[in-house]
Amino acid sequence: MNEKEKNASIEYILSQGLGKQPTVKERMEEMLKTMGFRFIFWDKAYSLIFAAVTIVVAFALFMLVPRDYRYSAAIAFAPLLFLLVTLFAETSERACGLYELKQTCHYTIGQIIALRVISYSVVGALFTAVIAAFSVDSTYEFLSLLPLCLSALFICGVLALSAMRFLQGKWGNATFSAVWVFVNLALPFSFGEKWEKIMREMPILISVAIAILGAAALAYQLSKMLSEEKKYALA
Repeated sequence: MNEKEKNASIEYILSQGLGKQPTVKERMEEMLKTMGFRFIFWDKAYSLIFAAVTIVVAFALFMLVPRDYRYSAAIAFAPLLFLLVTLFAETSERACGLYELKQTCHYTIGQIIALRVISYSVVGALFTAVIAAFSVDSTYEFLSLLPLCLSALFICGVLALSAMRFLQGKWGNATFSAVWVFVNLALPFSFGEKWEKIMREMPILISVAIAILGAAALAYQLSKMLSEEKKYALA
């Protein structure tokens, strides 16, 4: 029996038995088809208004930051949209019992969170690119700052997912968001110009490597959550 026939036999046995576990891509397509894009907020118009208000407020605050501290500010502001929309969505879902309703589609809370975080990460990456573009005066500075901002976004995403899994309940994400904001405010205030200098002088290759590692860690965590099986009524 050659390799092709062997693979065909395995596929047939799986189809006749327990069935093949869907891939992450297939799971995402299935969830989007079942629940639609309204899983992000209650409706699209509300989510767009919320995102627009968040962006306007973020840029208004960002423009008040002195030019000499733009790197520190950009890195701190990069995950802001991701944090706020995740905080609002998690709080509303848990407070209003929407997770329980969506689980009637046979998905776990972790899978629903993962699908939402993927959407927020894409929007957050675009927001991060705009923040980086407004913070620099040259292409080189943009290429230097963007990976640092993306690193902050991806690391924030990884830690936020961990917090949502281990600090269960409607206050878990709020606790993490408060800690993240406090730490990002404390670093520039504690180290001042030294922190800004470290960020500005970090080699591009190192910042890109950190961004890639952060993206890989986030992708792995999301893939693991989307692949999990529902074992309990409120998993």
